Amino acid sequence: MKTYFAVLIIIVCLSILYPLQKIIDASHPPEEKVQQFLYVSSPTHIKELSFGFDGALADLYWLRSVQYYGRQLLNENNEVSFSQKVDQKLLFPMLDITTTLDPQYVQAYRFGGLFLPDYDPKLALDLLYKGIKENPNNWRLYQALGTVYWQIKDYKKAGEIFLKAGEIPKSPAWLKIIGGVMYSQGGSRATACQLYATLYQEATDDFTKGQMETQLKRVYALNQVDYLNSLLERYKEATGVCPPSLTLLIKTVQQNQEKGECGEIIQIQVNEKGELISILGDKFNYDPTNCKINMPYRVFDPLK
Repeated sequence: MKTYFAVLIIIVCLSILYPLQKIIDASHPPEEKVQQFLYVSSPTHIKELSFGFDGALADLYWLRSVQYYGRQLLNENNEVSFSQKVDQKLLFPMLDITTTLDPQYVQAYRFGGLFLPDYDPKLALDLLYKGIKENPNNWRLYQALGTVYWQIKDYKKAGEIFLKAGEIPKSPAWLKIIGGVMYSQGGSRATACQLYATLYQEATDDFTKGQMETQLKRVYALNQVDYLNSLLERYKEATGVCPPSLTLLIKTVQQNQEKGECGEIIQIQVNEKGELISILGDKFNYDPTNCKINMPYRVFDPLK
């Protein structure tokens, strides 16, 4: 009788969960919704209160994690833009809960490994080591771990992790190749391009593909900045002054055939206002007082 009563309570609670969540969503801003969703923040306590419905709750927290992150990527036109500033402070606890409820939720570990390093690399490492402990033969988790070490510029450790991933049965051969590259030239943009291009090809969902494509474009944008700064330096050497604007470089830029660190031809576009814009679509930040161009936001650069 007690068992029957407990099951009945669970069914009733689950039946009202969806409409209740819809009411919360309609009456609160996105971040407040997530905070309310996390009113029990301990993964262990949530697992104890799941009454055996671990998988269903894990799916629910995973869905919330993706919604929490994805909504912040939407621009004013309701389109996904990976250049949007994202608040990630709630992402780790949600993914931690998801993977405690379901330790084999590999996609959640990989999602954290992909997006948490911009907020806190240690949290990304903690989540991935947790995933590897629960899934020791999943090469994709090692790949994600090696990528985080590369992003914090521990190239030796990154190389070790990629080589170890390459030893796992049925893992792709390129892991060992990337591991060797990490050892020899981990701190180069060419390595960044090779890594992001490979991860793009290996991605199994559009969300990850979009992120990897953006990362590649960011590396190309860094090469564009270096190229423009070299032109500005030459201009100053020739004239003794800095150009008042970048419009004086347009003709030279349009005829350019120089290659970037990744072997790409550096092609810089001009928008309808006559401004030079990066491959990411935004105009370059130019300071005529020191003849320098900077990126409008922080971008990971293995050369610095």
